[in-house]
Amino acid sequence: MSICLKALVESIKPLLGQSSPHRRTFTGRREGVEHSNDFNLTLLHQVLDQSGTAIALFNRDLKSILWTQPWQDLWAVDPYAGQLYSELIPQAPPSWQAAYRRCLDGVPGSCPPHWLKLANGDRCWLHEKLSPWRDERGDLAGIIVQTEVLKTAEAIALSWTTVFEHSPDLHCLIDQEGILKQVNPAWQEQLGYSPPDLQHVCSFNYLHPDDLDATRTALTQLTANTPLRLENRYRHQDGSYHWYQWTLVALEDHEHLYAIGRLLASLPTSDESTDPEQAQVQQLSQSLSDTLDELRQTQLQLVQTEKMSSLGQLVAGIAHEINNPVNFIYGNLVHAKEYTEDILGLLELYQQHYSDPNPEITEEAESIDIEFLLDDLPQLLSSMMVGANRVKEIVSSLRNFSRLDEVEMRLSNLHEGLDSTLVILQNRIKAKPNRPEIVIDKSYQDLPKVECFTGQMNQVFMNIVSNAIDALDERDKDRSYQEVEAQPSSLTLTTVCNPDNTVTIRIADNAAGVSESVRQQIFKPFFTTKPVGKGTGLGLSISYQIIVEKHKGTLECQSTLGEGTEFIITIPISHSSSDSQDS
Repeated sequence: MSICLKALVESIKPLLGQSSPHRRTFTGRREGVEHSNDFNLTLLHQVLDQSGTAIALFNRDLKSILWTQPWQDLWAVDPYAGQLYSELIPQAPPSWQAAYRRCLDGVPGSCPPHWLKLANGDRCWLHEKLSPWRDERGDLAGIIVQTEVLKTAEAIALSWTTVFEHSPDLHCLIDQEGILKQVNPAWQEQLGYSPPDLQHVCSFNYLHPDDLDATRTALTQLTANTPLRLENRYRHQDGSYHWYQWTLVALEDHEHLYAIGRLLASLPTSDESTDPEQAQVQQLSQSLSDTLDELRQTQLQLVQTEKMSSLGQLVAGIAHEINNPVNFIYGNLVHAKEYTEDILGLLELYQQHYSDPNPEITEEAESIDIEFLLDDLPQLLSSMMVGANRVKEIVSSLRNFSRLDEVEMRLSNLHEGLDSTLVILQNRIKAKPNRPEIVIDKSYQDLPKVECFTGQMNQVFMNIVSNAIDALDERDKDRSYQEVEAQPSSLTLTTVCNPDNTVTIRIADNAAGVSESVRQQIFKPFFTTKPVGKGTGLGLSISYQIIVEKHKGTLECQSTLGEGTEFIITIPISHSSSDSQDS
């Protein structure tokens, strides 16, 4: 359950000015605190504890002042004295420390998900939201921290830990300099070294000298989301060297690498039969590989979700700030047009009844080209109204797309979401120097309002339409302007209401299409046909998760080489009945 940190700050601000040297949990009675404040603080604590939310307040020195019981359960805070943040969470990553420093400068934010050890010894993925709080004088007094346990990632990480501990292959977490941060028991079993020999030492120390340069060079080529494979020789405790085959992955924190090494002698050849023990080893390694992929996917999706949530808040704020002056301009333009028409009508009456004006008036009229002004001014005002109306449409689309962090479904007009997508992408759709405008063909049936997460559905529309435009641009770069004009690029959007109380949205392009092998992998995490730096391979994977898991629907891709690709989305109109059946 998420708590509004701003509202929390306002509710406890009057209670933070007390001079008690030690703050404990939100319920504790303290010397020198007035009864009314103590009662209010106790009531606030009860509300927060009922929500199950872990929240703590720190002063500017990052010493804990107040906290809820869930927070104390996570970090085992001393109930009689505040503790420094560095004492409570000594393993906090640099990215978290940087977020805390920014918050102390008055900038609210969040800490990206990280795998941390709790006070009870358990490990889980944690995510923190940070907000500065100010005292009654308005001075920045500290930070409010809301900690969330990410249960999905926790489950994945637990399965990863099991494989990590029992795998016969070498597993390690290393930093960019090759320093070993964590190794599994197989290192001791295979290499024969004691634990102190493998803690915070450089892994290159055990490499064969002839393999050192090649290994360092290979590591510099490692990029996020792209596994690297290499072979080298590692020295055992007895001085002998053995070949290992490594698979390395760069983690999303840009600070660490995860590596899996298999003794080449243990790899079966094609002529050898695989005994049960070897089969178990292969199965375990495959399980680890699958778990790592799932872990990376979840981590990236969590980061992506946080980015989209922040983007939604930013877009909503911008749209709100633009909306007020635009409405003011548009409203006044209506009156300005009416006033102008009245003045122009009056001028025409003067011209009719005073056909022989003073020479000075005639000279001035010729100087300003009065005939042109009378003809152009109404057109000018009409153009301004068209422009202002265009801005209103864009603002409306931005506000529609700002609902990216919804926690509950609501009735939504899917046509508005599709149209908003086209408005926001208009800059990519309109004509360019090298091609005409992309033709948009809309075939909308009358649809009822659909129960859905509006912002997430808009995200799906945006991902699919953006990919379609990418495909069209890729095809058109090899065609001349005349060829594109003769056979224009087009997008077709179709909506249908089905008899089984579902709706179907079809988004089709007439680009080059994709092969069957690509189509079968198109929803897999990290799969992309785009060049490096042009895509993460997560857009369609996240879209599939939103439609299938969040909305209990289906997302299909149909494609024919040389003809184009079509994505077919089908979701229920209402989730109320299905929810009740599930329960």
